[in-house]
Amino acid sequence: MFKHILGAAALSLAALGSAGAAQYPDKPIRLIVPFPAGQSGDLIGRVFAEQITRRLGQSVVVENRPGAGGTLGTDVAARAPADGYTLVLVSNGPYAIAPALYPKLSYRPGKDLRGVALLGTSPQVFAANPQAGFGDIKQLVALARQKSLTFGSSGNGSTQHLTMEYFEKTADIQLMHVPFRGSADAQTQVLGGQIPMLVDSVPASLAQIKAGRLKAIAVTSLQRSEFLPDVPTVAEQGYPGFESIGWFGLAAPAGTPPEAIDTLNEAVKAALGDAAVRDKLATMAVTPAPRQDPARFDAFLSGEIAKWGKIVKESGATID
Repeated sequence: MFKHILGAAALSLAALGSAGAAQYPDKPIRLIVPFPAGQSGDLIGRVFAEQITRRLGQSVVVENRPGAGGTLGTDVAARAPADGYTLVLVSNGPYAIAPALYPKLSYRPGKDLRGVALLGTSPQVFAANPQAGFGDIKQLVALARQKSLTFGSSGNGSTQHLTMEYFEKTADIQLMHVPFRGSADAQTQVLGGQIPMLVDSVPASLAQIKAGRLKAIAVTSLQRSEFLPDVPTVAEQGYPGFESIGWFGLAAPAGTPPEAIDTLNEAVKAALGDAAVRDKLATMAVTPAPRQDPARFDAFLSGEIAKWGKIVKESGATID
């Protein structure tokens, strides 16, 4: 009889403990954005911080931690407690390119972080001065085989730089790279005719392309960009399978409880289905990501690390 009473009491305490357990999230969540305030990554991060806040009932506080191409803030996130209360905005550079570019990188993206959700994508665009002497990929390749051509990018080891290195390898040509401190400086040089072309993101180049001051030669996605529907892809112009897309997503420290990851993922998926969110992303020339579970996003991230690691190695790219 006494044993039955003790057993019943234990069950009651367990039930009370379960009923009293806090439901995730029960306090604010920190979202580390490893880029300066006002840049596209920051703006995208804030759109989803607001959405997660609204859907989960706890504030998502954006913390900008820029530096070293996004690796400083990403490192802070990788070292944070794996409790579901730290997220980081991830993208090509600090997540997929950095492991190959920085031999002594302090974090391992595929092991120290895990994917939560993909947010949006945007291809690169080959954009030239209208007087550059080529208007498509075929003409660019032919001219590059006749004389030395230069291209600008936002810096050594950037997605823009490595996209062109990837194309050079694919097309079997050689171009001279001129790195700048950001895509705005590179764009200024192309607009002024000092260099003939650059590789940049669609959002950064779209206004100048629409104004006719830059000529869009090709986009680097497998399908045409909805923001430049008349511009053919590199793949369409004779190089099937060529693809280089910019992307943004959310990740969390490895070991974060699966329940927290799933809760956050569901909030992002709901946001991606919201017309207002899609409209906000469209103003940035960003295509909303397909709604997918965390495992699928992790697989995507693994593929990106492998792909860009190979490109960095083959290009011999280094950081100054």
